[in-house]
Amino acid sequence: MNNLYFIGYEAAQQTSEQLTEKSPLANNEIVNNKIVQLAKQFDMTIVDSGFKPVANQIYFAYSHPWLSLYLELNGRVTRLQFDLAEGEVGFRAARVSKSNEVVAKAIGCKPHYRPKVFDATAGMGRDSLIMAMLGCEVIMHERSLPIYLLLENALNRLQQKWPDISACMHLENYDSLQVNEHWIRERKVDVVYLDPMFPERKKSALVKQEMRIFKVLAGEDADADQLMINTLKSGVKRVVVKRPKGAEHLASKKPNHEIIAKKFRYDVYLNH
Repeated sequence: MNNLYFIGYEAAQQTSEQLTEKSPLANNEIVNNKIVQLAKQFDMTIVDSGFKPVANQIYFAYSHPWLSLYLELNGRVTRLQFDLAEGEVGFRAARVSKSNEVVAKAIGCKPHYRPKVFDATAGMGRDSLIMAMLGCEVIMHERSLPIYLLLENALNRLQQKWPDISACMHLENYDSLQVNEHWIRERKVDVVYLDPMFPERKKSALVKQEMRIFKVLAGEDADADQLMINTLKSGVKRVVVKRPKGAEHLASKKPNHEIIAKKFRYDVYLNH
């Protein structure tokens, strides 16, 4: 890993000049510039490849064009990257159609109509990608800065493969709890899509390592009920909530109807 550069996520107090002076001796100018840019923009400390993190300390590595996040989890350092263009996610996205994606029905896609969707809990961006592939314009909010940075990097790489699709996906580092009726009208949103963190599974040891580190970063979404209440008050025409089968309705609000998928369900709320 000698060619990787690490950026500590803990707040840095250095000035811009000090950050530049402390930056690693990079042969790759693109990598070095990106590291310095991120450090200045998000108040991070630049460290070299010999950096030894302490427990629960988040740090990043950038090796063009990939941004990786590292975190010690149960005594092991675990890496997290987001990828929307390749692997299982890219394979599924390339084969999206209205007939094979249950979410198309949930958000109200019609033969000659595609809603403008606000994904209030963007996370890894996978559901937003599917909705964009269906032809929807998607505004994406992610309030966790580490998750936002990984998702932004994935969208930048997606742009190289599917520029038309990435152009329909608009990511913002923002807390959706602050969204109100005026914002919904101003952005001309038709559907609000909520996918809060699923409740803890009983057999948590079986959860993928990727999802375990994601939950550490995102938290438990304890304010999901409040987000639901705010969303219903916003006057948006349709609200769609992705939930595990058998899970309680958010904020104990019964939906107008449910759409059942293989592993989860969509609760659909309509504002007439």
